[in-house]
Amino acid sequence: MVTKSKKPKKILLFTSILLLLFTSIVWGVQYPSPTRDFYVNDFANVLSPSAEAYILSTAVELERTTSAQVVVVTMEDLENEALEEYSLGLLREWGIGAKEANNGVLILLDIGGGQSRIEVGYGLEGALPDGKTGRIQDNYMIPYYQQGDYSKGIVEGFNAIANEVYKEYGYEDQIAGDYRDLQDNYRDTTPKKEGVPPIVLIIGLILIVPLIILDFKLTGGAFTYMLIRMLGRGGGNSGGPGNSGGGGSGGGGGSSRRF
Repeated sequence: MVTKSKKPKKILLFTSILLLLFTSIVWGVQYPSPTRDFYVNDFANVLSPSAEAYILSTAVELERTTSAQVVVVTMEDLENEALEEYSLGLLREWGIGAKEANNGVLILLDIGGGQSRIEVGYGLEGALPDGKTGRIQDNYMIPYYQQGDYSKGIVEGFNAIANEVYKEYGYEDQIAGDYRDLQDNYRDTTPKKEGVPPIVLIIGLILIVPLIILDFKLTGGAFTYMLIRMLGRGGGNSGGPGNSGGGGSGGGGGSSRRF
């Protein structure tokens, strides 16, 4: 009597588990695609046409002059997504900022959650430290959000950020809107994020490393290579104004506020 080998079934079960694991890692957060305008993405439909037009024209000129990109995104509700993780992920996914300079800034407004964040790429963290972005929100944005005037709050905050970028690159003559100098004598009250607990990293390694080893043993590393390619898909391109600059590298610099 011929006994069928159970090895194919085991391989199929393993590959299914591995694929589900990789899929959950890669597709855990679904980000929207940017609009054709790229710089202004009013998914919550709270900005006036004039505010959108102003942000677009000013952002295009800012990039042409400095190579920096400042992008506005409004969302109806992030629901269970953590604001800081979502904004950093979106900055990276869209490749905001020039590829080499990583000089991108994301202004994210979550209407349903009553919260906002300014996410700053590595290249502008010196010009826009956490305290300064917090002050921009407190002075120029949150008061208008609390009144329901999201257009005014976004435009005021956008101007303040754009002006700090112009100053960083030595273009004070390009100042936008009603400029008021922002000093660094502000103590940011944004709760600091704690790092990932070591025990979580250890458990993750215990679970992932054996699967990778088995993947190389049984499939030659097919799923591992697939994961690496999928994780690298958000690099963006190096197009001109109106496109991703290919940047998006950031380490969570910026500030969060509730309103």
